[in-house]
This record gives sequence, C-alpha cells and structure tokens, in this order.
Amino acid sequence: THTFAPQELSGFTLDQVAFEDGKGKCPYDPTKGHTGLIVDGELYSATFNNFLGTEPVILRNLGPHYSMKTEYLTSWLNGRPHFVASAYVQESAASSTGDDDKVYFFFSERAVEYDCYAEQVVARVARVCKGDVGGARTLQKKWTTFLKARLVCSAPEQQLHFNRLQAVFTLPGADWQDTTFFGVFQARWGDVDVSAICRYHILEVKKAFEGPYKEYREQAQKWGRYSDEVPSPRPGA
Repeated sequence: THTFAPQELSGFTLDQVAFEDGKGKCPYDPTKGHTGLIVDGELYSATFNNFLGTEPVILRNLGPHYSMKTEYLTSWLNGRPHFVASAYVQESAASSTGDDDKVYFFFSERAVEYDCYAEQVVARVARVCKGDVGGARTLQKKWTTFLKARLVCSAPEQQLHFNRLQAVFTLPGADWQDTTFFGVFQARWGDVDVSAICRYHILEVKKAFEGPYKEYREQAQKWGRYSDEVPSPRPGA
C-alpha cells in the first residue's frame, strides 16, 4: 500500500472480468448486518434481498443445487434482523441416523411470539440442512429444514437479559459434538450500556431444536406452544 512512501509499478496489466448480480449475496446498504460462508462451492448468505432493506433472506446459491431461500414471512424472519455470524457444522460425521450437515445463522430480530406492547428484540440462532432441496409442491425452492430458536443470555440476579447479539465466535473441537459457540451480547441497564459473553454447546443447541416448538394460531392471532402429537417427520427434520 506504500503510504507516505510511493513506489513505481512496472509491468502492470489489467484483466477484464465479468460481474455477477450480488442480490441476495450481500446487502445493498453496507451498514446492514450480513453474514455468509461457502460450503462445498455453495454460498450460504443471510442478508437483505431488496434495495429498501425490508426483505431479510437466508439464501443458498452459486452451487449445483437450485437456489434456496427463506419465505418472506414474519414467522421466518421478522422486521429488519441484524445478522452477525454463520457456522458450518459437519453433523453427518459418524452419524448412526444418517443426519445431515447443518449451517447455523446468528442474528437479532424483533420478536413476534410475545404478548407485549413494546417492541422486543431477541437474539436468535437458526439452522438449515446442507442437503435441503426444497419442497415438491409447497415450499418449492424454499427451505424445508429452516428452524430458529431464541438465544438466552441473562444475569438472573440483576433481572437483566442481553438480547442484542453483536458477534459470535465458533470454536470447533476434535469432533463436531465438541463445537462451542461464544456470543457477545449487549443490553441497556439503566443509563449504561453493558455487555456479556455467553457460551453455547452444540448439543444444547441441537436439543433446543428437537424440543417443544410454537405455532401461530389464527383464531387467537398469537403464538402458542404446540401441544398435539409431534408429526413425523417433525418440522425442520
């Protein structure tokens, strides 16, 4: 870069390259949070799909499969999420059940499942399966394995919840079951901004995705815990 020490360059050539459409691969606005990673030649990205930054999307493209993305519904991604990180976990390794590899996404978004008048932002972890090819009739070219759960980071003794996720570091282990996620969170405590680091083990995250889940009830127009028998295959499997 040679700042304050200019250098002469000889033999410089410029090769012409083709530009590709970056829609769904990165945000229009560079100030918007986004994340992405490449797995086996395919780009998994979490960003905004339109110029106004009102259509959040988790998308896969650039590879041999069809392009896949989330449905544009508030039950999938709500409002204007702040995407911060993504991680690839090879859960198929030595799996006795034929489990698929997963891609995890970390972000904050406005919650829709709580009965409160004030806007509430919560931290989330979402995942999709690498082998997801979409639905045959419904959810064509849409994720059929998309799941999301709340990331809880709190200080109970102060009744303080850290809901705004700022960064995530993935620490791999010798085996995928040793994977650990470290999240950096922020909250407002009185007039002071406070931060915390919380740790999540991959098996704890996996257990949350395999546990009880909520559904939207049209008559009550609110979210409630699903209480009937879990269908087989279960949602997101």
